[in-house]
Amino acid sequence: MNINYNPLKNKVAKMNKVTAKQMFGYQCYSVLGKFFVGFSNKNDSQVIVRLEKKEQELAIKKKGIKPFSHGAKMGWIEIDSKQVRTDSAFNWITKGYNYAKSLAKN
Repeated sequence: MNINYNPLKNKVAKMNKVTAKQMFGYQCYSVLGKFFVGFSNKNDSQVIVRLEKKEQELAIKKKGIKPFSHGAKMGWIEIDSKQVRTDSAFNWITKGYNYAKSLAKN
């Protein structure tokens, strides 16, 4: 059930127009200057993803996903990689990527 953490990060790094930056204990990835996902540097069990508020509401109904404690109002979720499959996590990350791209165009 565990996420394959490093291969998932590598997949994200290969997404179109994505850049990486260390922030607040996370390896964060942005598209066109808008952050959409972060991987904890402290443990390989936490992934945070920025979503539209309605997507966040759907996500937190799933096992292993909760509002990110520092960004819940902004639509960030926290994915527990010990409870969520890699393909499911990448699906949420892709939604975050698309949302960040839409924000960059505004």
